[in-house]
Amino acid sequence: MIRRRRTLQEALSEIQAGELTGVTAIVVSREWWDALTAGAQGYFQRQCQRFAVILRVDDALTRHYVELASDRDEPPLSTERRV
Repeated sequence: MIRRRRTLQEALSEIQAGELTGVTAIVVSREWWDALTAGAQGYFQRQCQRFAVILRVDDALTRHYVELASDRDEPPLSTERRV
């Protein structure tokens, strides 16, 4: 299962509120991720850890959305890297 949200914050807010269940990984654009400050990256990493969600970046993903996956048993795409 793959779903999309406009932002990482939107996805995390929905997970926290219990509106999204079964999400095991969130994939964001590497370009977007690299543009964040170290503080913002740390914040998002802590939030993902809090919800037991793996945060990955993808060189091929656009900045216009994030992908939410339920893929505990599936390997990540070849363009994805764990943060």
